[in-house]
Amino acid sequence: MTDSVLRPAPTGAGLPELLSALDSYRLARQTLLGTLGLGQSNRDPLAEFAEHLVAALWQGRLAESRVQANYDLISADGEYVQVKYLANPLSNWPNEHTVRSIPGVGWYALVVYEAFTVTGVLAFPPDLTEICSALGKRHPGQATSLQLTCRNWWAIRDNADAYRQLGMRIWVHPFL
Repeated sequence: MTDSVLRPAPTGAGLPELLSALDSYRLARQTLLGTLGLGQSNRDPLAEFAEHLVAALWQGRLAESRVQANYDLISADGEYVQVKYLANPLSNWPNEHTVRSIPGVGWYALVVYEAFTVTGVLAFPPDLTEICSALGKRHPGQATSLQLTCRNWWAIRDNADAYRQLGMRIWVHPFL
């Protein structure tokens, strides 16, 4: 390897500080998982939390298996819901997300975390055509996929009623 490929070692944090920080994270993670009633889990805690949050918002019940394909919960109305999340800082999002319709699944719910705070939940119906059009999307396959960006989140968040009229379900923090 050349020096240009190697990252410099972190400054200011020695081995004791690193191990202490991991202990703090482990305790906080165990507290969160305990609150969700999960005990031990090696799954991403943001994914676990997102599923529980959406189940609470929809008054639904979580799927029996936490790792099954296609859906994560069943709504009070009996609709299947896939739950994903998107995590970014408050501005200059490095991450985007592709929403995809799933055959036999009624809703695709996306929990938006900004700076590790839930700022919204977007639920997309199977046909994304009108939503893509309203957002001015240009990518192919707009009936079944939507490439969600920060700008799209802001547009939906700031005009929630207009997007609800296109079939979306939207919750913007604060939820209560």
